[in-house]
Order: sequence, then C-alpha cells, then structure tokens
Amino acid sequence: MHVPMQPTVVGDVVVQPIFDGIAILRPEMFTVAGSPADWTHHHHLVEPDGTLRLPVGAFVVRVGDRVILLDAGVGETTDVMFEGHALLANLAAAGIRPDEIDTVVVSHLHDDHYGWLERNGTVTFPNATIHIGAADWDHFVEQERGGRRRAARLRCVAGQVELIHADGVAIAPGITTRLTPGHTPGHISTVISSGAQRLIVLGDALHCPAQLTETEWQFLYDIDRDLASRTRDELLREAEVPGTAVLPAHFPGMVAARLLPATGTRHWVLG
Repeated sequence: MHVPMQPTVVGDVVVQPIFDGIAILRPEMFTVAGSPADWTHHHHLVEPDGTLRLPVGAFVVRVGDRVILLDAGVGETTDVMFEGHALLANLAAAGIRPDEIDTVVVSHLHDDHYGWLERNGTVTFPNATIHIGAADWDHFVEQERGGRRRAARLRCVAGQVELIHADGVAIAPGITTRLTPGHTPGHISTVISSGAQRLIVLGDALHCPAQLTETEWQFLYDIDRDLASRTRDELLREAEVPGTAVLPAHFPGMVAARLLPATGTRHWVLG
C-alpha cells in the first residue's frame, strides 16, 4: 500500500514520514490514576467501531549524503493490534533502497518500532549502524523481558548495534539523541536542529493527540507509567520554546504538533 504523507520541515532539514501500516488501539488503554480516561472531548479520534486506528511507520531524514531512518515499523505483521507490510514498498516509492540507509535510530524495542530490522534472520538494512537505548537492550534482549522471540530477532542485528547510554549522542550534524524513559526503560527521542528551529521526534513518549491536552493520561503499555508521565510533561514544556515542535510516532498523518504562541493557554496545531 503506497501512502504518501506530508513531510515536516525543520529549517533546512526535511523529515519524511514513511507509512508501514496501522496500530489498532482501544480507548480503555488510556487511564487516569487507574481509572478509564474520559474521551468526551476526543470522540473525533475514535472510529465507529470504538477503536483508535493510528499509523505505524518510520521517518527518513537526509543530512548531506547521510540517509537516516528513525524507527523501523512493525514489519510483516497482521494481528489483532497491528497491520503492517508497507514500509519497504513506501521506501521504494520515495526512491530509497534499504542498503542506502546508513543509520537507524530505534526509539524503543516494542514490535511496531523495530519490526523491519530483520526478515527471517536476515538484516534488512545491511549498511546501517543501529542506535538503541542501552536500558532497552538490557531489558528486552539481555533479560528477554519481552519474550525469547523478540530477543532472538534483535540478536540478529547485534553486530550493527551501538547502544545509547546518555543524552546528546550525535547521530549526524544537527541530530542528537535524548533519553526519554518511562514507556520503556531505554526509550530515546531524536532531536533535530536547523537554524532557529528544533523538532523532537518522540517515538512513543506520547501516543495520541488527546495526550497533548490530557497530559495526565497514561497508556497501558507504559512500563513505568509515572515516569512516562513525567517525561511527557517535560517534553511538552520544551515545546513551549519558540521554534520547537514535537513529532510523535502515531499521530494521524504522522504529522508534528506545534503550540500557537501568545494564546494564554496551550493551543496545539497539527501539521
């Protein structure tokens, strides 16, 4: 399925979404202090069948002759929660071969973010260095706390992995990583700076547009929900800095969110 999406522009840098498929979530996966979240003001996000159907994919960033992939989709998966399969076709439609990608930054090691790193034991991006949060690698691979199958798949690419232990690791000119734990122990975001503009690519530090205003909402699959909330609050406060936008993984259209300045209250604009 070829699904073209509008890029996000950060100064001189273009961040191109690459669609892979959809995640099928349910409103009851979001809670406040252990109670179901109130969707009264967010019904427009819910499908007629009562689900949330959010995009899954990746983002391509070109800096000079570098081709960088942020996250790696869900892979060849069809189940009750994910429908994948489209990433490689959409990369090809964008004129990008897997062997051209020299860097992959994986925000965290949930299925819909590392899914295309390998296919049947063969690496998909053979010339890429793969950056992964050290605490996620320990949790999901060394301790196998996401299951043996996940750990085995990730060990297929171990020779290409460089672990991220701290903030401020330079991936390319103007691109650095940031530790944003909570959703997973080693979750990382990617900060892209160009001129006076900055974009924070959030991964799953934030899941759906409702959380832009309902900041207390927590998500079922946050491993440390309280830490995830604190991290999310901090990131959204950073978005108050002029010229800063945030780009979560699963917003409709895979678009960024920006705050309108000087409104007195937080008013977000998508796209």
